[in-house]
Amino acid sequence: MKTYMTTKIKSTKEAQKFITELYFDDNMYHFDEYAENIVNFKTNERAFTDEECKLLDQRVNEVFEYISDPFILCLALIDPEAL
Repeated sequence: MKTYMTTKIKSTKEAQKFITELYFDDNMYHFDEYAENIVNFKTNERAFTDEECKLLDQRVNEVFEYISDPFILCLALIDPEAL
């Protein structure tokens, strides 16, 4: 299991790090969705295990405690020209 999934977020910097690690690990998804709803488009199967889903949902909730709009960073990573 990836460290960014298991490490509690306690600051803005850690929230940013979580998002960037998720992106560079090719696991970025829209945070309006629960992790259990995410499907890997290559395999057409769930992207995360039940345990990973629970942890990711916790981390995403923590992200919103420190970053009011994390979608800006997500977009900057996915499509920098869109900003």
